[in-house]
Amino acid sequence: MKFIMNYAKFVRENYTYIIITTLVIGVIVGLITARPGVYIRQFNTPLIIIMIGAMGFTIIFKRLGTAAKDWRGFSFGLALNFLFAPFLCWLLALLFLSGHSDLATGLILIGVVPCAGMALVWAGLLRGDVPLATVINAATMILAPFLIPLLMSLFAGTFVTVNTWGMFRQLIYTVLLPVLGGIALREVIEREANVQKYLPVMPAISATMAVLLMFMAINTNIPPIMKNIGLIAPLVTSTILIFPILFLVAYVVSLKFFPRSKNIAITYSSGMKNLPIAIGIAAMSFKGLEMLPVAVGFAFQMLTAVGFYQFFMKTQKYPPKS
Repeated sequence: MKFIMNYAKFVRENYTYIIITTLVIGVIVGLITARPGVYIRQFNTPLIIIMIGAMGFTIIFKRLGTAAKDWRGFSFGLALNFLFAPFLCWLLALLFLSGHSDLATGLILIGVVPCAGMALVWAGLLRGDVPLATVINAATMILAPFLIPLLMSLFAGTFVTVNTWGMFRQLIYTVLLPVLGGIALREVIEREANVQKYLPVMPAISATMAVLLMFMAINTNIPPIMKNIGLIAPLVTSTILIFPILFLVAYVVSLKFFPRSKNIAITYSSGMKNLPIAIGIAAMSFKGLEMLPVAVGFAFQMLTAVGFYQFFMKTQKYPPKS
């Protein structure tokens, strides 16, 4: 148990470096062979289910009721996640990737997926409103299977044919059922034991699955991208813009209407996206380079999160809790 807790601490404290290292290793290995990624892809669905189930274990049904107490912040977070982010990614896809439907579709996938669980960690470090961030995260996770197919049909339908019903069914058993199962499992265990000691382990499990999915996406897409070197510039240009814009818009707009703690929560829960889910959808529903923008997005998302962390640290009166 001590080893597991130490591993969870290591992942939590070094997740940014783990993501960037995985990205580099995925590229290097991909230049030699894509066999490791192809092997991991066989287990794509179980990895997603484990990842989502671990996320669900950290959610409590009772917390969803707190949304009614702060409906403005909650509604604002949902609007940024499911209206502004998809529109932004669609616009960037039109501007930079209109001639590459698979990359454009992958870029839009980044915008339509729910809030990233890591947003709660950043909000906590900065003394943000963690309950608000938690509610936005939980609500977007539960709504995602119903909204993602519709949003993909609306925005990605500009570039490809989207099997809305097929995607909905996939998301029910890979996202909705695992997250509900994780929540239910926690409710059952809490009746007999204290689950607090297990909670730090769940994000580490989820992060480990996410890293494997990211490696798979990078490793399997390097060979085809090397045959189309001209795609690298528009791919990087479009992907690198997403997260700074998401963070900046969420920060600037929410700053006008909410106190600082809620501003931090909304900035991170609206600026960070659950990219492993996007990779899972790309792997299950599409056959081209749709995973590549998402995999590249991992690094840019983490770098943006770190940048805003430094910004909040410099502008707040008191340092975050250790």
